[in-house]
Amino acid sequence: MADLTDEELYDELVASLAAEGVRATARPDRSGLLIHHGWSLGADGAPERFEPPLELHLDPCALGRHLRGMAADAQEAMGGSSPMRAAMSLFLVHLEEAVGTRPGRRHLHLGRGGVDAR
Repeated sequence: MADLTDEELYDELVASLAAEGVRATARPDRSGLLIHHGWSLGADGAPERFEPPLELHLDPCALGRHLRGMAADAQEAMGGSSPMRAAMSLFLVHLEEAVGTRPGRRHLHLGRGGVDAR
């Protein structure tokens, strides 16, 4: 994962979200992701649906820069052999936290502490 391009990291993010049961689609111009349903389980046990979808404002270059910038700290926090894999894992934690702790905020942006919901 260390040698992935920004575009490949973006695809990896979509795949990692899918592996966690989150349905996200990239905008055609890859300027962001639309998150249609997420981690939280509703009263019926189904994943929470977002109508309209949440918007993660993030292009491949911004994601690559963000993950590379947090890789060393992420590896220390998350462990594992790959700093970039640890960075992706920590980013997913930040994203889930932003969605779960700030209901009703549809716009998600990269922030110093991870992901900001507005």
